[in-house]
Amino acid sequence: MRFNIGLDLGSGSIRAGAFDLRGRPVRIASRPSVSVAPDPSRPGEMVWPHREVWAATCAVLAEVMAALPPGAEVGAIAAACLGMDGVPIGRDGAALYDFIAWTDTRCIPYYEAWLRDFTESRQFLATGTPPRGFSTLFRLQWMRDHHPEILERTHKWVLMADFVNFRLCGTLATDYSMAACTLLFSPADVAWHKGIADAAGIDLGLMCDPMPAGTVLGRVSEAAAAETGLPAGTLVVLGGHDYLCGVLPVGGHQPGAVVNVGGTWDVIQATLPEFVVPAAAVGTGWTVEHHVAPGRFSAFGAAIGGAVTTWFRSTIAPDLADEAYYALVTQAAGDRSPLPVFLPHLAGCTGPVVDNTAAGAFLGLRPTHTRKQLLASVIEGLNFQTREILASAACLGLKPERVILVGGSARNPGLVQGKADALGLPVDVPDIAETTAQGAAMLAGLGAGDFADIAQAGDALTCSFTRTDPDPEGRDHYDGRIGLFRSAYTSLGTLNRQMAAGSAEI
Repeated sequence: MRFNIGLDLGSGSIRAGAFDLRGRPVRIASRPSVSVAPDPSRPGEMVWPHREVWAATCAVLAEVMAALPPGAEVGAIAAACLGMDGVPIGRDGAALYDFIAWTDTRCIPYYEAWLRDFTESRQFLATGTPPRGFSTLFRLQWMRDHHPEILERTHKWVLMADFVNFRLCGTLATDYSMAACTLLFSPADVAWHKGIADAAGIDLGLMCDPMPAGTVLGRVSEAAAAETGLPAGTLVVLGGHDYLCGVLPVGGHQPGAVVNVGGTWDVIQATLPEFVVPAAAVGTGWTVEHHVAPGRFSAFGAAIGGAVTTWFRSTIAPDLADEAYYALVTQAAGDRSPLPVFLPHLAGCTGPVVDNTAAGAFLGLRPTHTRKQLLASVIEGLNFQTREILASAACLGLKPERVILVGGSARNPGLVQGKADALGLPVDVPDIAETTAQGAAMLAGLGAGDFADIAQAGDALTCSFTRTDPDPEGRDHYDGRIGLFRSAYTSLGTLNRQMAAGSAEI
């Protein structure tokens, strides 16, 4: 009758779950994450309204708490979170602006200037994190230049999970994995990087104290208890980067394990025993950061995945109900007919090369191609993208023999088979649906003293796997078409750069 609460603050939804000490959920509650364009005249600017973030958090927690059996004991709560999106907090604790969303483009000029002046190589070798247009450093520079009056009033710049923790217990802190998202943190030194901050003109006094995941921050206040339904006095424990929390329940924190996290972003994650940033990894999009598992590090390569299929459904298949769309996905995943080639770079290419001018495209369209075949091309293109990112992991010395697949795509057998065929490796799917919230709950249990360490927390779980081996015919299909995918990207490079520059000249 003892439970820990895991929060998952993600791009698609805000979710909460109550898990017993064997990892079994009592209730999972979810609310959509809401991003908006505050000014219609500037559609590139997108924010998560901080009031909506807190309201959705309160709603899912209240729903979960109401579902607990009578007499249930809540040990602790921890939050997993998407990466770089933060909010300035004043000394009175009030939010002074909304969270600038990762889909926002206002900071691209700062990113481009940083690449030119500081260089990607220097950044990666110092911090393990390559610059990205949505990195926290550039949000701070934008705020300094466009709203200095806000930055002057700012006590701390707070990432989303840290904002929720602050509302719950009044403590401002961040974990090492979330600190890495800022471009301002040195994993090797476990400290903020003064040299980078000085070069960027950033006051490190704005950053929260970095601490290991699993650290107890405080206890739920009476006011927060009234809003969330959590018992006052419940321990609030530091969680971490969402994808890292998501690999904990499936053993992805073990050195050598490789996990494919399929969500809004398609992530290849591998756990390392030490902090290694080889020069060969510069420009590949790989990131090396602290793991939420104590004493370990994480390497990940990522590109948007589920966001592409969400785009497809909303623009090409908006008429289909959930059941009909699921059936279409299943049919499309096994389609081996002559397909168009699809490039999934709707947000640029983030691995295995970083190319912000890359764009999405269908190539080879004919009037005979059906909607199902277009979706099959999208699935194929996303699988090619994952294959290319995984292949580039060799720069870190990684040679996986299997891949653990978690996330939404793991629930569709057709997608799982396509992934195995494309990667040419066995794919193991755990019988756990809510890995991210459950991973956060594991960290909550660690902080509450329910587990001596992450290994004991993992041993307590009831988790089994279903293996899908590559199908020879499917593997031949992907092997035979990977050259088309690569050629399509290369051939469109010049055109995409001209279009990104607004040039009509060939």
